[in-house]
Amino acid sequence: MGGKYREAIDQFIENPGYPHCIHILLQRGSDGAFAWEGCEVEEQKSDFRKYLFRSGSSRGVNYSPTAKITTVENTYQQKVLGWFKKMCKVNRNDFFRGIQEVLEKEKDRILQELQSKLSFSSKRTILSLKVDGSYLYDIPEFRDAFLFLINEKDLELSASNQVCSICGQRKDTVIGKMSVFRFYTLDKPGFITGGLDEEKAWRNYPVCLSCKSYIEEGRRFIEENLRFQFYGFSYLLIPKPIVPVAEDDGFAEVLEYLSSHKKGVRMHQKQIESFMTTEEDVMDMLKDMKNVVSIQLLFLQKIQSAERILLLIEDVLPSRISELFKAKSYVEQHLYAEGNHSFHFGFIRTFFHNSYDKYFLHIVESVFKKRSLSISFLAKFIMEQLRKELPAYQSGEPSFFYKTRQAIAIIVFLEQAGVLPVKGGTAMSEKFGALFEKYGKQLDTPEKKAVFLLGSLTQMLLDIQQNKYGSKPFLKQLMGLKMDERAVKGLLPKVINKLEEYESYHFIHKQLAEEISTLFLFSSSRWKMSVDELNFYFACGMNLVSKVRESLMAKEEA
Repeated sequence: MGGKYREAIDQFIENPGYPHCIHILLQRGSDGAFAWEGCEVEEQKSDFRKYLFRSGSSRGVNYSPTAKITTVENTYQQKVLGWFKKMCKVNRNDFFRGIQEVLEKEKDRILQELQSKLSFSSKRTILSLKVDGSYLYDIPEFRDAFLFLINEKDLELSASNQVCSICGQRKDTVIGKMSVFRFYTLDKPGFITGGLDEEKAWRNYPVCLSCKSYIEEGRRFIEENLRFQFYGFSYLLIPKPIVPVAEDDGFAEVLEYLSSHKKGVRMHQKQIESFMTTEEDVMDMLKDMKNVVSIQLLFLQKIQSAERILLLIEDVLPSRISELFKAKSYVEQHLYAEGNHSFHFGFIRTFFHNSYDKYFLHIVESVFKKRSLSISFLAKFIMEQLRKELPAYQSGEPSFFYKTRQAIAIIVFLEQAGVLPVKGGTAMSEKFGALFEKYGKQLDTPEKKAVFLLGSLTQMLLDIQQNKYGSKPFLKQLMGLKMDERAVKGLLPKVINKLEEYESYHFIHKQLAEEISTLFLFSSSRWKMSVDELNFYFACGMNLVSKVRESLMAKEEA
């Protein structure tokens, strides 16, 4: 057989991993009859392919008569004789029938010698055959039978003398129901051509047995090297060459790089740049590659023996990954300057937990494909979490602060990644122009800016209360962050009154209150934002109070 055939069959052969092998030696006479010549023990060498071993079910036969010895009699009866009995049923082959006859006839003597040989070898021993001194791998009949059993289930739906959809060649046999990927089934009308006739379903994707073997090897490679965990999901990272592989060897380099670095690569610079996961990732190395490949991200869910596609993100270029890293760096530079936080998709997962898997994956897809998201959609889920954390904020728990900062980081990242549209707004505030440019690009109307700054002024009051009384009683006025337009407008005089009551209504507070009042004055007669969006901007102002204070102080010094 040619090299290509051997390569195809090699992909299915397993290493038994046992140090010794006992061979049942058979010799074929000139009349075609077989004779038993004895048994011999050999030490297993590095080339395990010659045994043609691949394990089957524990109670059934293997894919060849080579088997690991449990007890001599059971292994001989079940794995050796059982294999020949099966092959004689499915294939009236005189070659196998002749071997079965001699193995049945000499059974007692063979078992006796096997037991004797096993007593002088390791307990970890396999049992195989040699015919005329040849290993099973070198005997065409055994190779053909091996591949037949491998493809037996897939051959249930096949056709003869048809063109393979992969290699484009006309082949003796093509199959139409591959089991390589379990999400491709023929139990639904949409998968069946030929007038819903399942027998004609091979027309969907006819694949020859040779190409099938390479597909199986590809799946094995991907499973071993390119499967990653992602916040409760599992995904396959599948590279695809943009130019034909023969014209550019960059694709081979990518595969080598991915497979050799999978376990060691972390997507950060000494714990700083984690992005897709916090543990291991390949995105960092992909971002610097030329656009010789595109990346497919296939999110799969295993349900017993079946597979379900949760999400397929196609044709992501390294240049897009580079853009996402720049957006990530921007967030870390402006929101986590102290360097102890790294932005990653876990920030988003915080607000889209398990019951919101569908929405989380929608955001992931939008990020990689650069598809627009709306702030109103995001605010709903963000505020659900922030409202849960607000009561603990009364007692000094920092989780409300941390989660609000995470939410701001998400918004800034999505803006920088070109996913969250930035509308041009009115530049009314010289005091906070730089601040809004950096953190508040969603604050595109006077009312949004006013709500944000009112959040900061309220936080200044809460800080004063905490310092004086060890609590924040004014939090009750925030209505659990479910304020509407009327409630927000009525909050400003309440904050000013409290500051005056504490004799803490200083110049910086007056400046801020004046700015808020001016923005309210120029706001729309009817605010076009949801309650969730409104309260999110308010919470952002609370969180970024230090940035607002810095802007006020800088203006005062100027």
